[in-house]
Amino acid sequence: MRNYQHFDELFNRTRKPPRSKKYAENQRPLRRVPESWLMLQKDPHSYVVKINGREVARYFQPDEHGNYEVAIRGLHATYDIHLMWKFTGIYSRMTLTTTTGDTVEVPLNPYYKDQEKDFSAVLCFNSSDQLIVEKSWHSDVYKKVSTNEDKDKRKTLKAHLDAYVTLQMFKLATLKDSANVSDDLGAPFAEEGLKYQKQCEMREFLKSVPSCLDSPAFASLFDEVAQDVFNMLASKKVYNIEQRLFWTAHGYYGSKNPDEKEQAQGKIDEIVDTITPDELKKSLIHRLMKYTNLTKGSQKVALPQFGNTLPRTFLF
Repeated sequence: MRNYQHFDELFNRTRKPPRSKKYAENQRPLRRVPESWLMLQKDPHSYVVKINGREVARYFQPDEHGNYEVAIRGLHATYDIHLMWKFTGIYSRMTLTTTTGDTVEVPLNPYYKDQEKDFSAVLCFNSSDQLIVEKSWHSDVYKKVSTNEDKDKRKTLKAHLDAYVTLQMFKLATLKDSANVSDDLGAPFAEEGLKYQKQCEMREFLKSVPSCLDSPAFASLFDEVAQDVFNMLASKKVYNIEQRLFWTAHGYYGSKNPDEKEQAQGKIDEIVDTITPDELKKSLIHRLMKYTNLTKGSQKVALPQFGNTLPRTFLF
């Protein structure tokens, strides 16, 4: 990321647009003169980067030891985030080297005002541009953790549905014979194939466990859910091993030779056949927990300041 010296040099070598009334004496364009919403501003003891007329980063003048602070405001809009990175080198989850030689990831919470903060982060650096952790801070970001109540709910639901899940494990051969395996279901971020109306029905049934367990309608719907879970599990397994098998089996993007298509389909069937009852059980239970909003914990806990790594996902 840029430092105070960078913006001091940039300001001094950039002229104030002589014919523009949109720039004060202490302001300079960051890119093109007509883009007055994108500017660098010199204040008495700092330089301010403005995007869309809003202060996004303030670089304070270094002290006698060369230490300086950077105050950062996290952004929402994708284009503004890109511009911040382009002109300052700042982005959320950026990796910085500390004075101890460690590396830390810095999140930039755009909802810093909810924590009664003026900035998402205030970072202090030494003359070598290393982060001084003990003099820096960032607005909290959170993760969800499971409470004892969450764990009890999962345990209770698993116990009530154990017979249904076990039955599907015994029916694995039937699920394999009826499988609908496709690249659409196997692709990253693929949506389940079960119709939305069926999903809603299953959610309503699960709210009434255990009273719904003797219902023929519930048993029939559970079979549909299990088949859809297996379809998605099988599709992802084939997709992750060899995605092109789908294309070859259907004659896409290349030869339509019947022998090649048959060979590709045979490989798909072999991969699907390797799915074990335990893999099905794990996927099925996860789907049921998803329907009951029990896949994640319900309690928000702030992550530690300046961790070496951040979770793949976290909450603001």
